[in-house]
Amino acid sequence: MSRIQRASEHLAMPWANGTGVTYQVATSPEGADLATFDWRISMAEVGEDGPFSLFAGIDRVLTVLGPGDMRLFINGHEVLSRKFSPVSFSGDDDVLAELVDGPIVDLNVMTRRGRYTSAVDVQHIQGPVQFAFDSTSLPLAVILDGQATTSDGDVLTSRDVVFVDDSISLDGDATIAIITLHEALGDDR
Repeated sequence: MSRIQRASEHLAMPWANGTGVTYQVATSPEGADLATFDWRISMAEVGEDGPFSLFAGIDRVLTVLGPGDMRLFINGHEVLSRKFSPVSFSGDDDVLAELVDGPIVDLNVMTRRGRYTSAVDVQHIQGPVQFAFDSTSLPLAVILDGQATTSDGDVLTSRDVVFVDDSISLDGDATIAIITLHEALGDDR
């Protein structure tokens, strides 16, 4: 059975560098702090230009939710992070953010290298759609914009999250992020 977490239930926490606030959606193991998580999903309000926190040994996927875009300078190389377009980089990288059109909100998926990997797939749905996942993944659906209804009749709006078991049916007009987490395979494959 899927579980819904409303946007109002995300846990507010200070950024690791102390310059902002992030809203933690989920972390594993439950209760882990920034030094001990295997994976972590959060949303942050970014109100000014500045450096990203360093997270050694962590892989990151960042998706700007808008309203504008954000320019990233990753180890000195410029990358334009457009609304709803995931950007992957290492938490070891030196990253500077520059807001293009004012404050934004972003979705951040972080995985500890060697323990978990992640994928973020942003899709716009119109009408009914079903997503199915294999038994080795930990899937979540995040409503980024618009509204969707589950097959159980639960109405989901912006920043609501569904922790999915093996499949989910949604109906509506919404932009969603499908996040899948997988345990990393060892080197002894």
